[in-house]
Amino acid sequence: MNRTLIIAILLLPFLSWAQTKPTAPLPPEESKARLQQLGDSLRKYDYFDYLDRHGWIIVCVRSDDNAKKAWPNRFGIIDDYGRQILPCEYSDILFQEHSDLIFVMKDSLLGFMNRKLEWVIPPKYDGRVWYDVEEVDDFFEYGMIVLTDMDGKEGVVDSTGREILPCQYDQVRIAGPDLFIIEKRNEKVAGAVNHHGDTVIPFVYNLLYAYNDHYLKAERQDLYGVLSVTGQEIIPCKYEMIWGSDMGYFAARQGGKWGVVDSANNVVVPFLYKASYLCFFPKSDIIELVIPGEKSQLLNRKGEILVSSFDDCILSESGERIAILNRDQDWNATCDIYDRQGRKVDAFEGMEYEEELMPYISMIPVKRNGKWGFVNRNFELIVPCQYETPIFGGDGYGYVNTGDGQTTLIDEQGQLIISGPYAYITSPKANGWFMVGGYPPDSWKGLRGFIDRYGNSTFTEEEMQKLREWHEKRR
Repeated sequence: MNRTLIIAILLLPFLSWAQTKPTAPLPPEESKARLQQLGDSLRKYDYFDYLDRHGWIIVCVRSDDNAKKAWPNRFGIIDDYGRQILPCEYSDILFQEHSDLIFVMKDSLLGFMNRKLEWVIPPKYDGRVWYDVEEVDDFFEYGMIVLTDMDGKEGVVDSTGREILPCQYDQVRIAGPDLFIIEKRNEKVAGAVNHHGDTVIPFVYNLLYAYNDHYLKAERQDLYGVLSVTGQEIIPCKYEMIWGSDMGYFAARQGGKWGVVDSANNVVVPFLYKASYLCFFPKSDIIELVIPGEKSQLLNRKGEILVSSFDDCILSESGERIAILNRDQDWNATCDIYDRQGRKVDAFEGMEYEEELMPYISMIPVKRNGKWGFVNRNFELIVPCQYETPIFGGDGYGYVNTGDGQTTLIDEQGQLIISGPYAYITSPKANGWFMVGGYPPDSWKGLRGFIDRYGNSTFTEEEMQKLREWHEKRR
């Protein structure tokens, strides 16, 4: 993986917060005064994280006694004036992207506060389990969350603090507005209940997994099928493996060969393909056939080959175009654009693409005639290919290295927004401010702060000089 993509992946937290619509920029003099005041406050802390849509910032004071404390660091919140909102007395704090609830750890106990700093969900749940699972941007599904008591039992609480299911289950997963998958570890079985605890799907399966609001993958005695949310076995558990989609079509393996069945268990694509899997594109009739040790193929639901012999593909946001990628030994990707009928409509010498980044970006770097520009999520060129090196695309913004060696933020029309000696610049936050930062070549530990469109920032001149020196060394 090249340096460009490493930087992009490291910046995923910033990109996810960039999706929040920023407030209007402040007037120049007010912005300058506010940034200077905030900078003075930020230097009192060892670390800070994000600037959310309310203008709140998580700050941290590191402990010198790390070896003796389970939670050595202490977190609090300040506002965009630098004023204390919540003192640094908590083991962890996280904002949520899609709600006003705040994840707060008090020693080992987890709860949620509202913006009035009232406990909506009291801190009585085991917060340690959150560090054993993959972190997600938004904790609540269907307005509910699975929590664990201090005895290790799981239950469900909604965003108002109301208990939906008591903490009495080995493992709970939210599968729908009123459907909860329950796993009984000692019996090695899974079923599902409603909010009353009544059984909806009997406990006769070894595994249940929710595809969406309509279907669940089920395993019984090492064979797989599909259930409806009412518990009906619409595809019997008779296949060696099965993968689902939002469209009611399922890739299944039988006798070592893959095909496609629909929600009525009709065979749509015959079991002919020795593939590692068949990948469905959401809201599309396109299927990617991935063959171990060989190139992939693109099929329609009739089994007809649209495009053959490629490494990877991406469906456009509209579903009307497909980007077909082939990679060399250095992982550089050439890119051809096809329509849904398999006709080639455009081509690029290169595309910077990582699947993990796609939900966060609206500008995708592409290369033509040796220069880089950007396409939108429908693979239409929106910024001409004129730059030497792209970094990544953000939500409505692109990041490029210009001739002066600075990191430059441009918009979807290619207009310069902000430029400087930074390793990264985020999309605008509250007050129209951008988070920027840099680091020395031999470490990821560096400086970060906020800057406005007028060049005012939270950095001192000494800190700016460090950023310039680090930037020169990285070049």
